[in-house]
Amino acid sequence: MTGILLIKLNGEIKLIWNEIVCLGDSLTYGARDKFGRSYPAELGSSLTKETGEFYICHNYGVNGETSSDLLRRAWHQLKSNPGAKIALLMIGTNDTKKPTPVDIYEDNLIQIINAIRANGKMPIVATLPALEFSPYYMHNRDYIERYNSVIYKLSKSMNFIVCKMDGLREHLIDGVHFTHEGYKEVSKRWLKTILSLK
Repeated sequence: MTGILLIKLNGEIKLIWNEIVCLGDSLTYGARDKFGRSYPAELGSSLTKETGEFYICHNYGVNGETSSDLLRRAWHQLKSNPGAKIALLMIGTNDTKKPTPVDIYEDNLIQIINAIRANGKMPIVATLPALEFSPYYMHNRDYIERYNSVIYKLSKSMNFIVCKMDGLREHLIDGVHFTHEGYKEVSKRWLKTILSLK
């Protein structure tokens, strides 16, 4: 527990801790990370080192999910973590497969962001990383830009912070998912955004 802030309360040593909810798909889950890690795992460790308080980043990434899938489950997972004050959202890569119409993607995001706020959490939304060639994502890669335009538009109308995930191509392992080093870079970007809130 070196470097962790402990306090004495009523004669007992207590750990100062914080929770963050991480919502998303396989890029949140940590698919293809050779050590079975993820950006939430890396972020929790980095925040603990930076702040001296223990951070647990709940990983609610589900492989293959679209924004419509996430909308179905988001409320329950947000509700089940009442102690969390921040929710990180990165969703839309799998929406490019169908593709999900832009207006439906936008409405899904609006509802998820409203659910985040209704559960007492601050939403921070990531832009979608660019895709390289992949057999599963070969036809609709231009939808990444369309969905990112929606994210920027909503950030103004709904007043939330955007965390940029551009320029990550060198870290792609299969055209879609990241290497271990890539997830660490994603974590660094979230970290910088969160620490800027102080």
